[in-house]
Amino acid sequence: MNYSELKNLSLQELRELNSKIVELVKIKKSEVAWETKQELYVGANVSVNHPKLSGKQCRVSKINRTKAVIQVLNSSTSYGRVNEYNVPLTMLTLNK
Repeated sequence: MNYSELKNLSLQELRELNSKIVELVKIKKSEVAWETKQELYVGANVSVNHPKLSGKQCRVSKINRTKAVIQVLNSSTSYGRVNEYNVPLTMLTLNK
């Protein structure tokens, strides 16, 4: 479906199409999160798809239902604290 076909749809049809697309995106994201969760384990080395953590080595310290707690390795910490972040499972990639 291209832009000219979408332009010819009514507002109600566009709303229905939007709700179907949003539902499909949620389903796909949950599938990706589930697959990622099956591969992850505590202590796994991962990379994070986020500009703040790009290029940094991270390790999984806890796996929750939709997110994982990760520790950034080899980073300068202030006052001896460990840099830990709650990251959605869809943003994690297992380093093999």
